[in-house]
Amino acid sequence: TYKEKDAVYTYHFYRLLQRAKNIYILYNTEPDVLEGGEKSRLIMQLLTDGIKAEEITEVIASPEIPISTKIAATVTKDENLMEAIKKLAGKGLSPSSLTNYIRNPMDFYKQSILKIDAVLEVEETVAANTFGTIVHDTLEDLYLPLVGTYLNETTLSALKPKIKGAVQSNFTKSYSEGDISRGRNLIAFHVIIRYIENFIQMELEMSKSQQIKLIALEQTLEMPLNIPALGFPVLLRGKLDRIDEMDGQLRIIDYKTGKVIRSEVEIADWEEIITNYERSKAFQLLCYALLYQDQHPDSSMEAGIISFKNLNSGTLSFATKEKGSRTQDTQITSQTLSAFESYLEKLILDICDISIPFTEKPV
Repeated sequence: TYKEKDAVYTYHFYRLLQRAKNIYILYNTEPDVLEGGEKSRLIMQLLTDGIKAEEITEVIASPEIPISTKIAATVTKDENLMEAIKKLAGKGLSPSSLTNYIRNPMDFYKQSILKIDAVLEVEETVAANTFGTIVHDTLEDLYLPLVGTYLNETTLSALKPKIKGAVQSNFTKSYSEGDISRGRNLIAFHVIIRYIENFIQMELEMSKSQQIKLIALEQTLEMPLNIPALGFPVLLRGKLDRIDEMDGQLRIIDYKTGKVIRSEVEIADWEEIITNYERSKAFQLLCYALLYQDQHPDSSMEAGIISFKNLNSGTLSFATKEKGSRTQDTQITSQTLSAFESYLEKLILDICDISIPFTEKPV
């Protein structure tokens, strides 16, 4: 039995020690390795032996971990780099590239100036950006025939049987190399179907009590920015996921497949719009509103995000509020956009200032 087996091991152990002059016994303190984590019973027996304990020296060996100070990478702007910035500004700055600068100027430098994207790898499972693309493209395919009409129970119900085929088609288009018949990809496929089913059901319920008119989908807009301090043209460009009217109120809607919470689209301190990346969603919405107002002057509108991971919250509308107050103003007027434009100008002047280097921020 195990008792006899233990006795045999104990016998061999003590015979090995019997005539040895110097004995080294090692054990591993790491809990996640084979046979590691604690001393064996035989070592414990030696340590509790009153006679032998005095002859035992116990040492714990551990590696020295050097403390290294990471120095933030910095790229100084020279004439060649300024030419590249001017070229980019003339071609068009997108809201996402500008929020990338707010998050980390070095990422902006690598991705927007040097055109170095993240290393392209074969997607064994659907990546987050591919997932988002499939959702956007599927919604565009389904809703495009409804542009210019009021959404109602009949038209929205007619979309439901088309969902699976549209998702399948866009999976093939955006993820042609992947296998969606099993594993995580199959789960992602069904999650997208569920997202879109839930979204259409939400709209269907809203259409019973509110008038929703679909105006445009995936509309690309651009506008020149008048920045007198710069001696070269700057263009702002972006793609608006959806423009609609709800009970006569113009709305600009941005779809997000990730989770967005209400506080991320609220502004109490305007300075945060260009310094705090947590306000990047609000920054993007205001860029879209600015682009739309340039095409349709004197428009009063609302702008919001529909988060598919937070669909129960409905449309998360951009809002301004006083510090410490709960009163929110969701209307985006020409005054709101004028205030935003002054901060947008300040951000672009920083990007185009030869004396301000691109410095890496901890992310």
